[in-house]
Amino acid sequence: MDHFLTPGQFNEIKISPDGQHLAATVPLADRTALVVLRRKDMVRTGHAMFGAQQHVTDFHWANARQLVYTESRKLGWLAAPVSMGYLYRMNVDGTENQPVSKASLRLVSTLPEDDENILVGFTSVSSRTPISRMNLQTGKVEVSYMRWPIDSGVHHVDNAGKIRFLSGTSNNELTSRLYQRDDDGQWHLVNVEKDTGFHVYVMGFSSDNQTAYFIIEDDELTDGFYAHDMKTRERRLLARHPRVDVAGTLRSPLDGGIIALQYLDGLPELQVIQPDDAYAREMQRVQRAFPGSYVTPTSSTRDGSLTLYAVSSDVNSGEYYLVDHKTGQATFVAARDERLDPGQMAPMQSHRFKARDGLELQAYLTMPRGISKGAPLVVMPHGGPKGLYDSWGFDHEVQMLASRGYAVLQVNFRGSGNFGRKFRESGNGEWGAKMQDDLTDATNWALRQGYAAPGRVCLYGASYGAYAAMMGLVREPGTYACGIGNVGIYDLQRMYRNERRFRDNKDYFDEALGDVDLASISPVRLARAIRAPVLLGAGELDGTAPVGQTRSMHQALKRLGVPVEYAEYAKEGHGYYKYEHRLDWAKRVLAHLDKTIGAGRAAPVAAN
Repeated sequence: MDHFLTPGQFNEIKISPDGQHLAATVPLADRTALVVLRRKDMVRTGHAMFGAQQHVTDFHWANARQLVYTESRKLGWLAAPVSMGYLYRMNVDGTENQPVSKASLRLVSTLPEDDENILVGFTSVSSRTPISRMNLQTGKVEVSYMRWPIDSGVHHVDNAGKIRFLSGTSNNELTSRLYQRDDDGQWHLVNVEKDTGFHVYVMGFSSDNQTAYFIIEDDELTDGFYAHDMKTRERRLLARHPRVDVAGTLRSPLDGGIIALQYLDGLPELQVIQPDDAYAREMQRVQRAFPGSYVTPTSSTRDGSLTLYAVSSDVNSGEYYLVDHKTGQATFVAARDERLDPGQMAPMQSHRFKARDGLELQAYLTMPRGISKGAPLVVMPHGGPKGLYDSWGFDHEVQMLASRGYAVLQVNFRGSGNFGRKFRESGNGEWGAKMQDDLTDATNWALRQGYAAPGRVCLYGASYGAYAAMMGLVREPGTYACGIGNVGIYDLQRMYRNERRFRDNKDYFDEALGDVDLASISPVRLARAIRAPVLLGAGELDGTAPVGQTRSMHQALKRLGVPVEYAEYAKEGHGYYKYEHRLDWAKRVLAHLDKTIGAGRAAPVAAN
């Protein structure tokens, strides 16, 4: 279990512009460090590390001898990292490791053609926030104030470091505006979401900066990928996948131009939009060498001769290869976690099926190695829920469960991201209703196909997934033999009335929950319908799903005589940092599954 619960050796690795060093983020028990390794012998030459719950979350080579990086903090594995607003620099030998300024700054561009300077901006954008050129050695800033056409927003710079777009809000609007800035400094309105009804996301630029690339939502279809002419301000559709949105863009490490799109429709798909680009052709060649994998360039030397690629899959937690484009050779550099042998992991299958109302849904099924039918099944709804989604790839918890003989089903129910705006918005007002039906329909699909053994199915989720697990027990008492909820929300009435998270995001939750009696979709208020044994977990300091929510669920079940086990972890947030807490929770989960759907039941059918 230790292999699944403790961090591996590396998160992300990038090669220096001269190819002499590698920089890597290294996950530790409660923090993430930055290390620099000499490439020829992998000896550490320098490092940077903060205190507990502080992480190096983003780092870049400013030049061959210096890196810049940022600090973030997290309260639990499931919590989003929060930037602390300071930018740091460090030499390859670990010296001069210090903030680049006393002011709160963020990196805008490393200015690849300028080894002495970087482009920075203040962390809060106002109508007169400067974007400034900073000298890395002296810390001196060349301030150039610029009047924004809106109250607050986010600027977008091209590959040369010039501000070309600004997106944000004005006059307390809830929807965004997008402005383009021409070479003469004039701003032009490109989109007003309130009027057009769609949001425009600026994704990047072509290598010559003459074309900007947008992702634009559609009311009926998946998101479209558009080319926007910087001179004429005309745009044309370049790509639209029939089933899924653009999951990411891949850029040339030489000039920063977008050269390919990535889709997650089951296995990852790559679509090259610059077929004549030499680097795009090289990337396709590397992709063919690692079929059925994510292949992503992380960095390249300045002359483009060496590129570092990250390769991962459903059974491979991640490996790095250095490709020499002159010789065509790929050299293994490092594995993210050498303990997790891909040959011992369980493959993840992508499936599509119809919900009861005819809506097509996608799910991922991971069967234990050596078992093809009749396995005890864990249905694992994702958190969020709106806009988040499960995707094909390596999942430590899924692999841990599969290694213990459990199949795992992950469902992209309506409201999930990646399938277009209409699919995402179809989850509005469907908490505990059609979103829940989708999980039930997926479970019944797995039973009909013979993957799961009847009477041996459990719901297990975290955050919103914990809510869905309890609501599944409420609505389908004959389907699920147990339920597990971790750091969840169970009393929507109380949350909406008392918790600041709801008050601060009232507009979002009003839309997501809809005009419905919250008591009718709150598991705490419906606990009488629950018959199956329950395991609940919570972090004492959880600011996303306050611990009072889980305490209330526990007390409601206990009063009604439902078998319930409760674990609360001191000084933990939305997920658990301390290894002893992660281990304790994992042991509780496996013990709960073993006594409800696991050991002692009918044996599954072995694969041929």
